[in-house]
Amino acid sequence: MEKVIRDACQSGKHVTDFEAIISYASTTTQVPSHYSYTYKIDGELVVDAFDNTNPESYHEESHDIAAIDTNSNGIVTIAEAKTAGFKMPITSDHWLYPYMVDGDGDGMVGE
Repeated sequence: MEKVIRDACQSGKHVTDFEAIISYASTTTQVPSHYSYTYKIDGELVVDAFDNTNPESYHEESHDIAAIDTNSNGIVTIAEAKTAGFKMPITSDHWLYPYMVDGDGDGMVGE
């Protein structure tokens, strides 16, 4: 969505009437569960909506290492893991652990 708006503005198009609706699953969390956006580009209505996913659950289900290993070297750094939304430490029973370096060999990375 942000790229579409940025590209439209850079090409001289007018983006107007932006509205964001952010939904929460409950009143006990500060993590949104769903986002809905509407806006117009040169008068044409654009609607975009998506669920907010937990990055750890998403990557665990897909084992999508390429989305985490940003320099594609086959090793995930602590910084790359944090940027992807993982919480530290990563322990030896976590699917991401084999792709990381446990410098002190204690079964935890990022402690």
